[in-house]
Amino acid sequence: MDTEMKEYIDFTLKDWLYQAHIMEVIEHKTFLEDGPIVLKRIENEDYMQIPLFRQVAYLCETVREAKTLKLTTTGNLPRAVVHGIYKLGILDHYFEENIARLRTENDWYTVPLTRLLAEMGGLIKKRSNALMLTKQGEKVLKDRHLLLKSILITFGHKLSWAYFDLFEDRSLGQQNFGLSLLLMADYGNQPRDARFYSERYFYHNSHGSSSRYAQHCYNTRTLDRFMQNLGLITYDKTHRFGEQEQVTVAKTPLFDKLLAIDRNFGKISYRAETKAEALAVSQAVPDAVHKPEAQVQAQAVAQAVVPLYRLHISLNGAQPAIWREFVVPSDISLVNFHVVIQAVMGWTNSHLHLFRKKGVEYTYRYRSDNYWDEEGYVDYAGMKIADLMTDCGDSVTYLYDYGDDWKHTIELLEVIKNIKVRTGTFFLQCLAGERRCPPEDCGGVHGYHEMLKTLKNPAHSEYKDTVTWLGDDFDPNYFNLLEVNNILASYCKECV
Repeated sequence: MDTEMKEYIDFTLKDWLYQAHIMEVIEHKTFLEDGPIVLKRIENEDYMQIPLFRQVAYLCETVREAKTLKLTTTGNLPRAVVHGIYKLGILDHYFEENIARLRTENDWYTVPLTRLLAEMGGLIKKRSNALMLTKQGEKVLKDRHLLLKSILITFGHKLSWAYFDLFEDRSLGQQNFGLSLLLMADYGNQPRDARFYSERYFYHNSHGSSSRYAQHCYNTRTLDRFMQNLGLITYDKTHRFGEQEQVTVAKTPLFDKLLAIDRNFGKISYRAETKAEALAVSQAVPDAVHKPEAQVQAQAVAQAVVPLYRLHISLNGAQPAIWREFVVPSDISLVNFHVVIQAVMGWTNSHLHLFRKKGVEYTYRYRSDNYWDEEGYVDYAGMKIADLMTDCGDSVTYLYDYGDDWKHTIELLEVIKNIKVRTGTFFLQCLAGERRCPPEDCGGVHGYHEMLKTLKNPAHSEYKDTVTWLGDDFDPNYFNLLEVNNILASYCKECV
């Protein structure tokens, strides 16, 4: 692994957008729902810089003008329409240099792609061997932003990218295409070899591989057919037909005009009512002086703040003890609470987890989990830490990595109600702790203890391998409070 890739991995372990629950949104919800990747409205003329937009708009407008666009006897688009669509897209040297002739819509992939995007997007429909514009098609032709959004949703989530090729892995590239957009947003300012992006894509998507075959598939589907056809990147290919094929890509100016990355999406926030706000609310209660019940209501409102929880977490069975004391808002969601635990303990969020309370197990339901119903878990979507702990002394078990079985006990030490509101991230802080958490995949508590014994005995048969794995500077007693709090601060929005 080269230094640049190692730095990238270290960055993703701490960066908010690469946390598992945010990556789940990026993978499955990009352009479907609000998320970190934001589609912006741009000037009308800028939409015409997008080859695929021009093509779909042309087809829909042609159908609208014809009212019913008759297809050929084989069900294909008329040749004039085929040529019209082709000319508005990415041109191919075979046709431009008269090596081949464009006769039907299936001779060049962007033509059937255009038709599929329009039909699958519900913009046009086929009836009696003719195409007609739908009401949805009429609507999006009046709003270019809506038309582009339809194209993106259909291309990203409905149309199979494997339709136009013979690559065996049908999901490669299309699965988690949002990650590829995020990578291009972050690194696309300068031309880079396409392998820069495919290597990072494969790091996050274990279904793929970094083989030349897989890289070629990624380049073809994600960079060439998806991003280039959307006008988001420049795509320069050299040694096109040889073993040394090299692809260099960079984002176009249109990319940043069209897409924005919301790095605060889903971050942890805290709102505490100030005295001035509470007083204004109490004064707004009608007839408060004359109605005792209204006075009680006003006082309750005046005192209303979201309490903070001071918590203690310890790794069960660890000797000597590995523990942290930290503060979180009492209304923090369980999905964000899990991320906080990972940060304060020092885990890498590389495995599954759950919270256990009175025999009930709560966890995050991933869309890719095909065994959910068999396990009997409760989906904790929408749940908060206050749903599991409310009073001092309450506790909950947190399990991380079902293989190594790292069990933690979390205890509520204090409910902090009198809060001095200030700027910054005072509401999410680690207060104290001792010792680093064990390395991932070391065999659980027993395996970790055996590993520590090995490190104390240079004559042990596994000593060299263990030191090579952990590094010469591994210190089980290491804990840096400032480092932890810097990570926590990066997970927060300012107090509002």
